[in-house]
Amino acid sequence: MGFPGNAKNAALADFRPGIKSKVELGSRLIMAIMEIGAGKEDRGHEHPFEQCGIVIEGVIEMFLGDERLLLGPMDTYFIPAGLFHGWKTTASRVRLLDVSGKP
Repeated sequence: MGFPGNAKNAALADFRPGIKSKVELGSRLIMAIMEIGAGKEDRGHEHPFEQCGIVIEGVIEMFLGDERLLLGPMDTYFIPAGLFHGWKTTASRVRLLDVSGKP
């Protein structure tokens, strides 16, 4: 399973306005390639499972609790369960590979 070919070029489908994705569901994990358009924002949320990922292309601003990060290609993130977090894209789109536990 997984995503055939290169994650940078994987074909994605509309998920939400301004966000495209392709998801692989396991029994305990969710793996998603996501492409987020320029100028999009998630002002914050939390969930009871861990989440991690790697930026494939573009730049994204993330906040993890009180920590602020500016992430570019090959930068990684880890979000502990229950931590309030969110993100904002800059002037260009972002593609990332995100992995989380299933709720």
